[in-house]
Amino acid sequence: MRNLTMLFLVGCAGDYAIHKPPVVPPAQPPGLPDQDWGGPPDWQNCQEGFLGRYSNLAFDHPDVEPGLDAEIPDDPNARDWWDNPSFQKYDGGLDFGGNWWPVDEGLQADPAYYSVHWVAWLRAFDDTPLEFVLGASDDAWVSLDDDILAAQPGVHEMASITYNVDVRSGQFPLVIRYAHRAGDSGFRFRVLSGDVAICYPDFSEDEE
Repeated sequence: MRNLTMLFLVGCAGDYAIHKPPVVPPAQPPGLPDQDWGGPPDWQNCQEGFLGRYSNLAFDHPDVEPGLDAEIPDDPNARDWWDNPSFQKYDGGLDFGGNWWPVDEGLQADPAYYSVHWVAWLRAFDDTPLEFVLGASDDAWVSLDDDILAAQPGVHEMASITYNVDVRSGQFPLVIRYAHRAGDSGFRFRVLSGDVAICYPDFSEDEE
């Protein structure tokens, strides 16, 4: 994956110039309305990373701690797990590993049940094979331009699986959904190879 953010030192005859990376996007971009995930960034000067919206699932939500005969969800859009985010923030990477508990508001059963909805923009510089790893406990989906590339629905232990997909040249919204509903927690998403860049969305129009 191309690294669009670099800190480098240039020296010539004792003169040095420090080039600083772009400022990390704020946790909550100014003027961001609900459910607005921004537009494609300036690819010449963008910050790699994701906007994450974190939700606290109530202990009495019907989908948490499901029984053995519970239905395995197949359509993330049909679930309300991401409808009421508690906060949002910039995430530079999504490889959190196991035993990850990011939402704790002091409510009953916190931090046991939560969900996250991430968005970024992916640019493929040419038609390219994309290899990435996804592991989650529990439900997880990875979508590119509304096409689901990987799905790990249901309550299960975390197991990292490698996926290989072909991506056409262009820029597309990359959306990742995750919900922890029982037992141990954990999440991992990481691009392993592919001529792509993944950057934080552009909210400049919302700030005007």
